[in-house]
Amino acid sequence: MLGPLAPLVWSLALLVALWWVSRQLAFFFVSVIYRLTRHEGAAASIYAIVILPGTLVHETSHWLMAKLVGVRTGGFTVLPQMGPEGTLRLGAVDVRGGRLWQHTLIGLAPLLVCSLLTLLLANSLVDVGQFIAFWQAGQWNQAFAILRASLHQPDALLTVYLLFTVSDAMFLSASDRAPVKRMLLYLAVVLTVIFIITGFPALPASWSITLQGAFSVYAVGLGIALLIHLTLMVFFGVFHYVLRTVGQ
Repeated sequence: MLGPLAPLVWSLALLVALWWVSRQLAFFFVSVIYRLTRHEGAAASIYAIVILPGTLVHETSHWLMAKLVGVRTGGFTVLPQMGPEGTLRLGAVDVRGGRLWQHTLIGLAPLLVCSLLTLLLANSLVDVGQFIAFWQAGQWNQAFAILRASLHQPDALLTVYLLFTVSDAMFLSASDRAPVKRMLLYLAVVLTVIFIITGFPALPASWSITLQGAFSVYAVGLGIALLIHLTLMVFFGVFHYVLRTVGQ
């Protein structure tokens, strides 16, 4: 039904789903640790330690992009900090000066880098090409058999853990999103004017095929990351419910 746009639409839908599930998982995880320890600081610290690899990639992406586009940086930390109203800040990079386009690239850096690492990790865990072939052919039992078989590979648990933390860290904070939103607004205005005046030229067929293939692989990577998050969310969600019920 969606035709050539299907891989892009699936990627966006899975990205939104992964964002929502990751937020729910964080809530359940921290809640479970707090109910076990009765200490907010301990709960925040344990959560920060568990997702430390992803936080390190997230903040390093900001720092490297700032250096790449010529923006000065100050402090760099991946240690958790409690913000106003009890919010938890997992890391930070102090960026000084710069124009809107530079801050847009700096803000987008974790999404770009973590998406690439998610692809690489998912591809090292699962034969993505074969999975896509079975999925497109409607052979879903064989497709899921590939996922099950991947868990028996050497270092599978380590790859799953890294895939979880890295994919969890791709989402942008409020400060990251601010310049991106402004840039998207400007681009929307410019592209609308261009479309009204000239219309958009069609992409070459080779580009279209390449993009479809890239987004198909990206969608599979996001789907695997989402499956990991969903499994953990259900586990900690049930644990949270049991502890809350017992506590009553």
